[in-house]
Amino acid sequence: MADTLVLVHGGSHGAWCWDDVRASPALADVPSVALDLPGCGADGSARADLRLDDSVASITRLIDTVPAGGVTLVGHSIGGMVLPAVAAARADRVRAVVFVAAVVLSKGERGIDAIPEDRRPSYYAMAKASGDNSLLPDFANAYARFFPSLSPERAQQVYDRLTPQPFGPYLQPATVGAESLVGDVSYILMENDRTFPEESAMTFAAKTRGELIRLPGDHCVMLTDPHLLAVTLREVLTRNRG
Repeated sequence: MADTLVLVHGGSHGAWCWDDVRASPALADVPSVALDLPGCGADGSARADLRLDDSVASITRLIDTVPAGGVTLVGHSIGGMVLPAVAAARADRVRAVVFVAAVVLSKGERGIDAIPEDRRPSYYAMAKASGDNSLLPDFANAYARFFPSLSPERAQQVYDRLTPQPFGPYLQPATVGAESLVGDVSYILMENDRTFPEESAMTFAAKTRGELIRLPGDHCVMLTDPHLLAVTLREVLTRNRG
């Protein structure tokens, strides 16, 4: 039986962003689950005091509901910050980890310090102005950085589903870092990523010490080319089983 894919979304997204990947024929026989991280998507947790540990706990609880067998963790963007800690907490279940255009932290590093330096002040400003310590870029910035290959109409539809991202997880140093990862690890670098351009992405990928996979496309590949991502995940699963 194929490993279960546990799909972890990035900032301001939710479980919904994986729907088209999960529905792809390439993954027709692969079980998968996705979740809304605390304070994101349809999750109603108060955002103001959330920490990275809350996201780790929510994913480990989800893994505990998955039927017996192996799990492949897949994390997009800032969803990558929690993968090492989850893999360590459920080492008996997690067989592989896949970072998709993702932030990768070493132990003690903070997510905010992985954001390109010129953008960091805007994160603090958004959080301060939000009233609940959260972030949500305006449409123009989200469109330019996250999914510029979409039509304006489709981009607006996607933007309307975004929710404020708790800022707290960016500020808590990682208690478990990428150096703890063992087994099968892959980093998917998106060649037209405007959120984490190649220099940043290569730095993240090097921390994983895993396989580097290059794909054409922009940051939110699960929305802009879900079939390509599904095919790639299928290939990773097939190689890992071998």
